Amino acid sequence: MPMNELHQQLSDLHVSCCEHKAVLPNLIDQSIIDQLLLNIFNAGGLLQSPEMKAAIFNDLWKGVKIGIGADFDTLDEDFIQALRGNVSQFSDAKNYTMLRELNAALIKADGTLATFSEFQEAARKITDIYLKNYLKAEYNLAVTGGQMAAKWKQIIANKDALPLLQFDAIIDTQTTEICRPLDGVTLPVDHPFWNRFYPPNHYGCRSTVRQLAQGTVTANDKIPSADIPDMFKTNLGANSLIFPTGHPYFIR
Repeated sequence: MPMNELHQQLSDLHVSCCEHKAVLPNLIDQSIIDQLLLNIFNAGGLLQSPEMKAAIFNDLWKGVKIGIGADFDTLDEDFIQALRGNVSQFSDAKNYTMLRELNAALIKADGTLATFSEFQEAARKITDIYLKNYLKAEYNLAVTGGQMAAKWKQIIANKDALPLLQFDAIIDTQTTEICRPLDGVTLPVDHPFWNRFYPPNHYGCRSTVRQLAQGTVTANDKIPSADIPDMFKTNLGANSLIFPTGHPYFIR
């Protein structure tokens, strides 16, 4: 995917963030970034950096564990490993995408090879985007994704006693127009609606669901539509995912 198209897609996705966000505890250490830039310049380009991938993964997996919270040790190992594998694949794809752009910065606009100082100046703008701006939004999604994935497991375990789910968009001044129309929709746990609209529905999504023993079920012809980004039109929890498979990083 061309870089300008990739950044447009990522920018469009991040626009849907609410104002309320989790705080990334630690940005990736500058020494790891500096060493990466030196390695790329000395090698004339790199397509892999295990150290950077590990740094990205560690931050994102920390977010997943915070999202799951105290239930982490009670979830079955296969589910945890599926989540971990998804975060690992996402970290690898993010790392590769960033490296591809960093490699391109070795060559200046006039086609000549950049000096190290020229490369470093261009490269730091790129790493700021990927490892500060984007990573913060991705960390927030890791926290929310972990929380909602664990909640889905509980929902399925309790569905005989609590057969209904009600969408809660957390209505306040920060609620996005993406989730607002869905607030209050009440449907059976097994209704296909939840395959498409179970939160998170966008970056920065705060929506959740309530599991109910009884309630007024929303008629199928009264279910509202919502302008959810395509990659979020899935149930991440049911599919044992934190990051959707349609994320732009996965499209090379």
